[in-house]
Amino acid sequence: ASRAVYTTGKGASAVGLTAAVHKDHITKEWVLEGGALVLADRGVCLIDEFDKMNDQDRVSIHEAMEQQSISISKAGIVTSLQARASVMAAANPVGGRYDSSRTFSDNVELTDPILSRFDIMCVVKDIVDPVLDERLAKHVVGSHVKSHPNRDPDEPLGDVLKGSVTDVPDDSPDVEPIPQDLLKKYIAYAKRFVRPKLSSGDLPKISQVYAELRRESVTREGMPVAVRHVESIIRMSEARASMRLSEHVSSEDIDAAIAVMLQSFIGTQKLSVQKALGKKFARYTHFHRDYDQLLLNILRDIVREMNYWDSVGAGTANNTASGGGANSESQQGGTTTVRCKLLEDKAREYGVEDLTRFYGSPAFAAAR
Repeated sequence: ASRAVYTTGKGASAVGLTAAVHKDHITKEWVLEGGALVLADRGVCLIDEFDKMNDQDRVSIHEAMEQQSISISKAGIVTSLQARASVMAAANPVGGRYDSSRTFSDNVELTDPILSRFDIMCVVKDIVDPVLDERLAKHVVGSHVKSHPNRDPDEPLGDVLKGSVTDVPDDSPDVEPIPQDLLKKYIAYAKRFVRPKLSSGDLPKISQVYAELRRESVTREGMPVAVRHVESIIRMSEARASMRLSEHVSSEDIDAAIAVMLQSFIGTQKLSVQKALGKKFARYTHFHRDYDQLLLNILRDIVREMNYWDSVGAGTANNTASGGGANSESQQGGTTTVRCKLLEDKAREYGVEDLTRFYGSPAFAAAR
């Protein structure tokens, strides 16, 4: 965004987020000064340590997130300030670790009124993954080397960034990184000049998904679902269309927004019900029948589970991932072997029957 304001929940009060009134030392008149949400108008407001904020201060941003404005009636000043900002908040779970046996609201101790005002809620877990951990470490080291004040800009980095999270695989010739300056201009242009329109033919699909999601939220205790989540789906659909510089919201944009909303809802549930909900909404979450990334994630989960049990010595991957029998896996010489039958059995749970195209896909080749 062209404008971004950062604040913390512990160091920001209600007036610091919305607006404050104080008397000018020279004119002796009351002056109105905008807070973080007002200063971030048409931009992004980043709030860290959101769980550390007092309940009264947290309530003060309800109007800003719902109406995109802040009403002021203090010291004879009655006005309304624009706060058309996107809010990104980060909160830590109770005790420092996320408990998958509890719901999202129980882990972060936030009330339903504030949670329902966020379009998307993401649970970021610290999962031990040797491959990803190594890539992240390389990224941190590479960033430190690149940003050193005494480094010569023309000095080659060599293999410092090779294999990091920002490195493009050699077998992905069609992927070309976009320079940050060009990306910023692209986003700014899309936000300013592109105004996608939603066709009336896609509205029944949104209504049907909302009805099913609402019915599930009554029996579950995860993310609260309200009418404003229909607006969330519409906003995400329009945002995806804007990203393509399209003047019309396509059915794929609607499907992608619905998939993100459902994945957010399922991710906030207890671990014991996530799998059942994933199967129930599979027809929405796996839109366009592009299963390459889905199958890759399933394969990574199998490998991660096997590596975990191997590291703690609690059992072999045969009994953990496949329940024993012929679908065995082994780890020899730092290489993890997964039987095709096991992956195919897991894929059938998500409605995927044929994996031939996946085995020859660039995504599978890059991950080998």
